[in-house]
Amino acid sequence: MWAYGVLVEPQSQARFAVRETAYVSATFFLCAYLARPLQALAASPLAAYLVRARRQFGLAAALAHTVHFGFVVALFLTVDTTTNWVTAVFGGFGFVVYWAMAATSNDSAVRALGPNWKRLHRFGIHYLWLIYFVTFLGAVARRPFDWLFVAVFVNALAMRIYSWSRRRAIVGEPAA
Repeated sequence: MWAYGVLVEPQSQARFAVRETAYVSATFFLCAYLARPLQALAASPLAAYLVRARRQFGLAAALAHTVHFGFVVALFLTVDTTTNWVTAVFGGFGFVVYWAMAATSNDSAVRALGPNWKRLHRFGIHYLWLIYFVTFLGAVARRPFDWLFVAVFVNALAMRIYSWSRRRAIVGEPAA
């Protein structure tokens, strides 16, 4: 297989596909994750577009991560490799969260789930942020390029927290 103009050894193909699909899904995820804070902090045509297309970015991330899941399965079926139980449980739950969010990313699900839709998506987006962050942070020793994703994910969280704190300051603290 050729990738980026380099012949990739057959035993590396599954790892390559797993890594690249993670990058693609993380990029789509970040577009959805940052849409609202960008609009709140720096209203611009780009921010407005991200907000309008947030559902599509989320669905694109879920699709890319489903392809990623297929390559993870292929990796375990074709290469003699194992994973620890923490990665299997929490990472596996991340796939379930993605699929639940994708399945409920439509207007009828929003109506049917009521306030539970918001709870699912609020929990899900932050859980997925954590999974991406821990995964990229854990890979920096093998792939220094992943520091870029670590930095972007930290800044994305900081932007969301700052945006949230500004909204709370504008609305005001509830009386105790």
